[in-house]
Amino acid sequence: MDLLQNINPAHLPYVAVGCTLLCLVVFVIGFILQAVSGILEIIFGAFELLINLLQGGPVAWCGCIVALFGIAAFAGAVFLYLNAPESCAAHPTRFCQWFGFLP
Repeated sequence: MDLLQNINPAHLPYVAVGCTLLCLVVFVIGFILQAVSGILEIIFGAFELLINLLQGGPVAWCGCIVALFGIAAFAGAVFLYLNAPESCAAHPTRFCQWFGFLP
């Protein structure tokens, strides 16, 4: 308890502010580290998935390639369907008549 007797009472507000700032810094660093670790986990998880896909051999990931092409074809069809009304208004074609975009 001899240490507490040597503290100048005028410095006690500085000690309180210093402790508060130290706690704030620790909380901010904790949140930043959690965010960075989450982002890195997502990135390294994607790399791990890609590496596992490539190391499987031609038989194991042939279905994945077909699935990726299927997803790309579906995305292309959705893109065409969403842009068809504007395109058919400017340039009417048989495609527009087949799918009912023209009266």
